[in-house]
This record gives sequence, structure tokens and C-alpha cells, in this order.
Amino acid sequence: MATAAPPAPRASAESPRSPLRWLWLVLAIAALIYLPILLTERQILGHRLSNMQLLNIGLSQVNLMLITMLGALSLNYLTGSAGLISIGHAAFYAVGAMSAAVTGSQWGWPFPAVLAAAALCGAVAGLLAGLPSLRVRGLYFVLSTFAMHYLVVFAFMEYQFKFFDVVGVPYKGASLGGWDINTPIRWYFFLLPLVIAVYWLLHNSLQTREGRAMQAMRDHELAATANGIDVRFLRLKAFALSSSIAAVGGALFAYYLSNVTSEFFGIQFAIQFIAMIIIGGMGSLPGAVVGAAVWLLLPAIINGLTAQAGNTTGLLRSVLVDHKPQLVQAIFGSLVIVLLIFAPWGIAGMASRLKARLAARWRRS
Repeated sequence: MATAAPPAPRASAESPRSPLRWLWLVLAIAALIYLPILLTERQILGHRLSNMQLLNIGLSQVNLMLITMLGALSLNYLTGSAGLISIGHAAFYAVGAMSAAVTGSQWGWPFPAVLAAAALCGAVAGLLAGLPSLRVRGLYFVLSTFAMHYLVVFAFMEYQFKFFDVVGVPYKGASLGGWDINTPIRWYFFLLPLVIAVYWLLHNSLQTREGRAMQAMRDHELAATANGIDVRFLRLKAFALSSSIAAVGGALFAYYLSNVTSEFFGIQFAIQFIAMIIIGGMGSLPGAVVGAAVWLLLPAIINGLTAQAGNTTGLLRSVLVDHKPQLVQAIFGSLVIVLLIFAPWGIAGMASRLKARLAARWRRS
């Protein structure tokens, strides 16, 4: 006797084939394409927008945010997915910047070759930085990344003073096949696909068998080893891939600013990446993107708000105008503490939980 076919599953808002999901995707792509035009012309559909209506955000800040996202994504892959805590991530940015100076500024290599060289140098530096993880754990390994940071920054400083002196390392203009990347809009349309490609690469790598093994190593190293996972190889591979991406970000950072010094890559530069993945969500690639956006754009928004308070007096002026840098630091410090206490999964985790609750209510209705 033939049995009836099981009923087709009910379509949900989470289904990849959901028309609503495709609609949101199209709207997101349209918004990303229109964003540089909006921030450059400062108007929408012929209607002029004020600086506050645009949240005091400019296209240069967005470009720096995209470059910073490369560092946040790579560190979240290393720390959040592989469980390897590093406070020397700025060193890989410095490796990329120094590699770009040698190959681009001194040897005259084309821009794509400069980025490839930065990726290779970053991978080698990552392998060297990951070697202590084969012997030491915990605080001892964290201190090894801390020492590696200062060694790389010292090497960059010596290189800078030997060839370029105190004025900093200059970088030539970037170009791709005769297409000069010399305006904020051109930088935006170069950086955006690159960040999307890196996100796609890391996301897909975590879905593979090796990616799941790496996450198992993060959750319980002894159990992963007992199941035949070569955790030593995975540690080195995670470090190499993460540092390679960060080094490319460092090369792009140097090219975008056109001149950098060793002071750009201080320990505060490294700590900001840790703050980004905490704010966005440890172990979440969307969290790395969100964390970088908050870290780079929130100061601009606060500066815009304080500019509106320029005519105020008393305590309000003292807080918003006279102590503006301290206000920004206090907000970021408070945000990190609140998230660690009440939402250790970060902003992206909060959004995912809210989305799951809404989807559950939709299915019950």
C-alpha cells in the first residue's frame, strides 16, 4: 500500500528561497551601491542633507572602516573560531605595510603584486608567531604575541629611519590595470568587494570539515585530539590565514593614507581589534563586521553630536565639548563592560537571538 508523501515544509522567513530574504538582499546591494554617492553629494533624490542627518559620517571614514574590517574578520577567525588569543594583531598590519613599502615604494611593483607579497609575508609572519602555540598555552602564549608585536614594530621603525627618516614611509598611488584608485569613491568600490570576498572565504572555510575541526579544537582541545584532529597543524594554518588577511589590510591601510610611521601600529592599534570582536560578537563573522563599524563610526557620530552642543554652557559643555576624547573613551569602555556582563555574545549575537525569537513567534502564528 502506497504511503502518502510527507507534507512540504512550511516556508519561513529564514528559508534561503524566501522572497523576503531576496528582497532584503537586493535592497542591501542597492544601498551599498548608492552609499558613496550619498556621502559624496550629501543629498538624496535632490534633497540636501545636513551633516547631522548623515550622522557626521564621510566616505573616507567608511573606507577606513572597510580596511579595519579585514583585521577584525581575521582576528575573529583566529580568536573566536580557533580559540587562539592574540594581542599582536597590529604587528601583521605593520608587516603588510612594511612589505608594501619595500615592494611598492622601493621596487616599484604593481599594486596587485604588492598585495600578493603582503599576503605572503603576512602568512610567513603568522607561521612564526604561531610556533609558540605548539609548546605554550594560555597567558604564556598571549605574552608571546605581545612580544612579537614589539619586535615587528621595532623592525618597522628601524626600516623607516634607515630609508625614509622621521617623515614616515611614502606610498605610491594604487592602480589596477591602468585604473587609478585615487578617489574615495574608487577606493570604496575596490574595498567593498574585497571585504565581501574575504568574508565569503572565511565563512565557507568554517563550513568545511577542517573548519568544524578547528571549532572543535577551540571548544575542547583534548577531545579534538582524541578524535584524531591534528591541532598543531590547525593552529599554524589558522595563524597563517589570519595574519595573511591582516597583512593585506595593513598594505591597504598604508596605501590609503599614502604615508605611515611605526607609531601608527602601537599596542592601542592591536587592542582595538580585540574590542571590535567583543563588541560585535566573539566567534561571529557578522559580529566582526558590526564591531568594526561601531568602533570606526561611533566616534564620528559622537563628534557630530558634540558639535551641536558648541553653544551650550555649564556641565553639558564641559562633558560634550571640553572633554570630548574622554567621553568617547568612556562610552567605548562602558559598552565593552556592559556587553561582557549582560551580552557576552555581542551585538550580532543579540540580533541573532532576537531574530530567532521573532521567527519562532512567526511559526507559531
